[in-house]
Amino acid sequence: MNSMLYIAKRDIKSIVFSPVFLMVSSLCTFLWSFSYIKSLIQFAFNSSAPKVFNSVTVSLHQGVVTGHISLVNMVFIFVVPALTMKLICEEKNRRTYDLLMTSPVSSCQIIMGKYIAGLGASLLLLFISILYPLLSGLISEVNYSLVFSSYLGLTLMTFVYVAIGLLSSSMTRSLLLSVIMGVVFNLGLWFLSQGSTSSDNDVFIAVMEHMSVGDHLFGFVKGTFRWSSFIYFLSLSALFVFLSERVLESSRWR
Repeated sequence: MNSMLYIAKRDIKSIVFSPVFLMVSSLCTFLWSFSYIKSLIQFAFNSSAPKVFNSVTVSLHQGVVTGHISLVNMVFIFVVPALTMKLICEEKNRRTYDLLMTSPVSSCQIIMGKYIAGLGASLLLLFISILYPLLSGLISEVNYSLVFSSYLGLTLMTFVYVAIGLLSSSMTRSLLLSVIMGVVFNLGLWFLSQGSTSSDNDVFIAVMEHMSVGDHLFGFVKGTFRWSSFIYFLSLSALFVFLSERVLESSRWR
């Protein structure tokens, strides 16, 4: 346990205090600020405009927060692999990988320590993004229960992105290739459910729809808490972490 926490502490410092994290967090903050303020101004303009007969009233959550969450998720598809690329790749490039493999620390402890480090750095960015809807409460009425429900789903989705980034980092020596693989895996996960349209088999369609990360994530955005979605995200994260551990363990026997 101490070894795992030491690895996690060392790696999260390495990520958070790196120029890459500073650049990524600055770009994310600029993008989210521009997009959120623009959406907020548009929402305020639409709210003050004369209402048309039988017009549908759109809440702040529907008009602004949901779009913000979609943007954060889209950014994380590309950003998380960039944050996690160095978790194992850098060990290989610095020639400390062999030393790590011959140390009296299990592959599981190494992987979990690095996963916690990647998760900590990613959740720090996620914390920055939640400040926007929270601070909106100073000027408008915010449904905080929906905000926290949405961010619970986004947090679980981040668990998956970090696990995929860790697997990508464990499979190659190249930092650039690790990022590309992570992005491809993330995008592939989102397009996985599209296979249901190519079959008439009800069972296959039901399985593919259950594997749709979009349905599970936006269930949380709508305020619908389902244990099946909670278990789905945790199981998916555990699968990619397990695969990372297997890749790491296999290198001990080469």
